[in-house]
Amino acid sequence: MTPDLSALLRGLRSDLSPGAGTPLLPRHGRVRTAWLPHMLVAVLAVMLAGVSWHTLIEDFGVPNQVAAAVGVMQASSLLFALYWPMSGWWLSLGMLAVAAIVAEPVDGSLWPGPNLATHLCVLALVALAVQPRVLAEMWVLTQLSGLVLALFLPERDVPAGVVAMGLFSGAVLLTVGALRARAEALRRLAAEVRTSDEERIRRARLEERARIARELHDVVAHHMSVIAIQAEAAPHRVDEPPPELARAFGTIRQNAVEAMTELHRILKVLRGDEAGETDSPQPTLGLLDELLSGVRGAGLQVTVKVVGQRRSLPSGVELSAYRIIQESLSNVLRHAPDAPAEVVLDYKRECFDLRVRNGPSSVPPTPAERPGHGLLGMRERAGMLGGEFTAGTEPDGGYAVRVSLPAPSGGHPA
Repeated sequence: MTPDLSALLRGLRSDLSPGAGTPLLPRHGRVRTAWLPHMLVAVLAVMLAGVSWHTLIEDFGVPNQVAAAVGVMQASSLLFALYWPMSGWWLSLGMLAVAAIVAEPVDGSLWPGPNLATHLCVLALVALAVQPRVLAEMWVLTQLSGLVLALFLPERDVPAGVVAMGLFSGAVLLTVGALRARAEALRRLAAEVRTSDEERIRRARLEERARIARELHDVVAHHMSVIAIQAEAAPHRVDEPPPELARAFGTIRQNAVEAMTELHRILKVLRGDEAGETDSPQPTLGLLDELLSGVRGAGLQVTVKVVGQRRSLPSGVELSAYRIIQESLSNVLRHAPDAPAEVVLDYKRECFDLRVRNGPSSVPPTPAERPGHGLLGMRERAGMLGGEFTAGTEPDGGYAVRVSLPAPSGGHPA
């Protein structure tokens, strides 16, 4: 036996073994809907068993007990096909041959109609659980079984029966195979869309973090510059400073300069093609009035409420708070342009709380050409500073953004 033929036979044995095929187990979900297809198959099996039993007795002269055994066993192959697909197919094919043998040749038909219908249903179920090449193998074996019966049943219309089985079984297998291929294509498309959405969100998060890092660079670089200048000037403010003190301040200055150099190096990587993006000073809450004037000029009714004693905040908190207010008001202009908005600045002892809220709108929001990342950016800003961020619809139909940023009191009142 040649190696190719041996491999072919091993492949056929593996494909057509009674244990082959994937069980058609219930899908995850509600119990009723998950088991509904199985219950429908069980009902169909009972109906086909009854019809086959009656037809074999009345139309083909099969004894009662034999007709009952053949009808029940072949109908049970439908249930076998749910859990052991190829076992169910072999059982159905065998019972189909038995039905053809025990049936009297009343009208020359090779296959009793109900038994043929049962076998086609089994083919449809098994086609959902096996590889496409197995469908062709099952079709060929079904045809061969009809040709073998021709040797034992010469009085039957074997050619017509074989042709009918070939057409019906081929149509069933092709239909189920096409439906299965379409379902697989849709599943892969859904997986690709899901992966694309996840990748888009991940890329947007990375871009937002890079943009935030570029903005915070100026804040950190400013403080490091102040440290370097003060460390260089401190020894000159003392007459004859001790050498240890001069060396300590020199070390501080050297570390600050190295830190700024490293910051500039990282910034070049973050900037990419946007080299001029951080040239201008980053905004703070001191420019909030200018921001509010701009949105009011666009037609938005916005008010500001300050709770607690206004004070200076860390530069990173000032920058993030300004950007969050800016993005929130932009969202209000986009989605609720006729709704009044309120900005609340709450200066607490250990943190700075911010809320931007708008009322319900009677104007349909302008549809965006593509999904935005405003909420994602605000969440990232709060998270990078160790703060908390929430956003959602209000009971009255409005929308609110709430942010709490760590800002221990210690600054001077603004």
